[in-house]
Amino acid sequence: MGETVKINMPFDKWCKLQKDFERVNSKLPENEKLDFEKYKYCVDWGRLSFDLHGIEMGAFKRLKEPEFYNKKGEKY
Repeated sequence: MGETVKINMPFDKWCKLQKDFERVNSKLPENEKLDFEKYKYCVDWGRLSFDLHGIEMGAFKRLKEPEFYNKKGEKY
């Protein structure tokens, strides 16, 4: 049997984030590409998705550290 990965968000949200990373990375220069592997175990997909869209629009330069997206329910 293949390797099992435990994710910390609903599977459909995890798949959407993976596609968001691919879409954003396709628009970024090679030296600014984002690493999905660092963020794939994060809990708060909403914050992560919001920040990805911010990068895509040019409002943000980079993502916060993965620990930030694991503070589910805490105030920004």
